Amino acid sequence: MGWEKYVNKFLAVLTVAVLSSSVASAADMVAPIAGSTYDWSGFYAGAHIGVANGDITATDVTQPSGGFFTDLVPAGTEGFHFSDTNIAGGVHVGAQYQWNEFVLGGEASWTATGIRKTIVSPYFPDSDTETGRIQHYATVVGRIGYAFDRVLIYAKGGYAGGEVGFKARDNDALVTYEQNDWHNGYAIGAGIDYALTDKLSLGVDYTHIDLGSKTST
Repeated sequence: MGWEKYVNKFLAVLTVAVLSSSVASAADMVAPIAGSTYDWSGFYAGAHIGVANGDITATDVTQPSGGFFTDLVPAGTEGFHFSDTNIAGGVHVGAQYQWNEFVLGGEASWTATGIRKTIVSPYFPDSDTETGRIQHYATVVGRIGYAFDRVLIYAKGGYAGGEVGFKARDNDALVTYEQNDWHNGYAIGAGIDYALTDKLSLGVDYTHIDLGSKTST
């Protein structure tokens, strides 16, 4: 295979479900609002861990022919695709303000994932391998929620970016093509938090992340 001729288009999507723990700064705690024993207003920081499912599609778009596994198919019709589920964990910080039962805020997070998968060429006797991975991603989102005293239900949306890696190995010619790029996209999701104490909360969060597509050579 002639790797130098390839122009590749990458598309990456993540679905993440995590358990989170957050600690609110004591200096930011304020008196409870009327009709409630807890106020969600203030700054917080915490950690999260859970499961992420990632999909990566890498397609050779070089005309007039090409493919990661063979030159016998038209460009853009064959590529590398995988879906892998693995552990994900990281940290987050945020700030929010409660007005009556509504809670508005923003949050930034960084998460590392173990998403990685290798497939082997289906064209016997070739033994070419392709490996895709999502090393980590970051989000900056706005949040809007509704508080039922110590229970907070929220939705969120905003920016997401992540590092997507791809490696193709021609085991016959002993040639390797490798690409690591930062992809920009969006994140949307929802979750529920419960305040165990005035300073500590636990939650469950679901996030869909689309890192978009990017063309690399």
